[in-house]
Amino acid sequence: GKEYLFQILDTLKEGSVELLRQARARLVHEKGTAALQPWNMDYLMAGKVEESMDPYFPFEKSLENWGRCFYMLGINYQGATMTVDLLDRKGKYSNPFCHWVQPAWIKPDGSWQPSEANFTTLAN
Repeated sequence: GKEYLFQILDTLKEGSVELLRQARARLVHEKGTAALQPWNMDYLMAGKVEESMDPYFPFEKSLENWGRCFYMLGINYQGATMTVDLLDRKGKYSNPFCHWVQPAWIKPDGSWQPSEANFTTLAN
């Protein structure tokens, strides 16, 4: 139940607090105190692995690659409407998010109701 779940989470927290403290201290030492600002952390922690992968996964191809991946998985949009928001602006959260305004379903008369979805993330 819920108590058991919190026991597991508490154990995870206890086992990672010191590791997190050390990682944050190392980040400040290497990048400065501004690195701890939430809007800087993801970028500054990305490291060399992500940078080395950039030539293989260029941002310019991301939307095309996303669509091809879904196609190869057999996902069919069947008339769905999708809004993709990649623009950075003040107040926008950096975490990717998907909001299904209208789920797809078969109406009582047997006709298809396509879905409507909003995808948002930052392009940086």
